[in-house]
Amino acid sequence: MTRFVHVMPLDDVIGHEGSPDCVCGPGGQPVETLATREPVGMIYHHHAVHPCSLWEASAEV
Repeated sequence: MTRFVHVMPLDDVIGHEGSPDCVCGPGGQPVETLATREPVGMIYHHHAVHPCSLWEASAEV
């Protein structure tokens, strides 16, 4: 897999790190091609400590 996207809350009470090792323990969801079912990336959805209204999706570099 070569591509990673992180969906993180911007207005949470803690700062989130754009990595799978973030303190919130983000869950990973693989992204596969429809034709071959080969994994091409991963989406990490970070967990908010309290309800947030501002979220951002960013690529891991």
